[in-house]
Amino acid sequence: MTRVSLLLPLLVFLLLGLAGCRCPTPATPAAPSRRPLRTVVVISLDGFRHDYAERAGASAAPTFARIEREGARAKRLIPPFPSQTFASHATLATGVRPAKHGILNNSFRDRRRGRYRQEDDVSWYDAPPLWIHAQRLGLRSHVYHWPSSSGAWHGTEPAFWRLFNRHVRDDEKVGAIIDWLRRPAATRPALIMSYFFGCDREGHDHGPDSPEVARCVRETDKRVARLVSAVSAAHAALVIVSDHGMTKTLGEINAQRALDAAGIRGEVLSAGPIGHVYLDARADLERARVALAKLPHLAVRLPDALPRYQHPTRSGDLVLVAEAGYRLQPKLAGLSGGPTAGGHHGHDPNHPHMPGVFYLFGDGVARGAKIASARAIDVVPTVCKLLGIAPPTGAEGKVIEAALR
Repeated sequence: MTRVSLLLPLLVFLLLGLAGCRCPTPATPAAPSRRPLRTVVVISLDGFRHDYAERAGASAAPTFARIEREGARAKRLIPPFPSQTFASHATLATGVRPAKHGILNNSFRDRRRGRYRQEDDVSWYDAPPLWIHAQRLGLRSHVYHWPSSSGAWHGTEPAFWRLFNRHVRDDEKVGAIIDWLRRPAATRPALIMSYFFGCDREGHDHGPDSPEVARCVRETDKRVARLVSAVSAAHAALVIVSDHGMTKTLGEINAQRALDAAGIRGEVLSAGPIGHVYLDARADLERARVALAKLPHLAVRLPDALPRYQHPTRSGDLVLVAEAGYRLQPKLAGLSGGPTAGGHHGHDPNHPHMPGVFYLFGDGVARGAKIASARAIDVVPTVCKLLGIAPPTGAEGKVIEAALR
């Protein structure tokens, strides 16, 4: 029997099997069809407080000092409420507040979809992120580990993305970005967005005033120096932001324990000072409010009391907001606890320790421009101006014109 006759039945079997398989068609990146004004690299430094580089000084952070001299800087980048990693990165990526993009905290529940806990899937976004917007307009976009950036959004995905892997360190991402910038213009990405670990872990573990944070600032400055050199050689633009700052932890609160002690069935999903209470029975709403209001340093709100934070399917029945310096801690043995050695974030964006950084450098950036403050919602319109495209419909921010030339 010939090899063809042996393979024929097997091929028929496989084809029939595939015909009955309901395999989803993978999304494909929109083919790049236009040239940007320039390549723009957007880097987020997790937990890099607005004053970290300034406190370190020019000797410890010479690259940040150089960017301030030769580029532009907003002294404070005001995050959304809450100033948490996933909510803030969604705002930095979409140009809208959590009520519109739907990422209410690092952890919450969607009454239709289920629980969100630091998910990597971009389909959780209710608004288009910048890499999708740019790709749809024909600009090649690369996104490397931005929080909640994996996969396709409404059928479109960027030219490059990767599932988040905590073992991939910041230096490895710097190397990849430099390689992309060295590509010829025809294959170089127009937009590169990447998340760096920054100094978030050091701030959480040791507090914002610790030597560990100071050391991290020096190491971060060296990484940024490599990017500045590559951006200069490529005649590109570099935008450096952070999602939030960091403050000392004065005390902790266990709201879940208080709910359980009152005999009320429900779940508190929290991160930092913000929590959402999802009750099994709406009839328990007033009992839950009274029980939780007894906890010190904690405000109990109905969702409609926070209009820019309310979401139709994701807001809790109650929203908990801890006082400045206090955070919710479900692992706490009692109802409340005292100070810890570490730090946290998530408070009102106008808290003096919550703002992040906003640096711009390179082609299209004004030299020596100093802006008192900018908002996280302003990042997308400003990057779009550098790319030469209009911002997404519905973007809530504005272009920081003073930072550009």
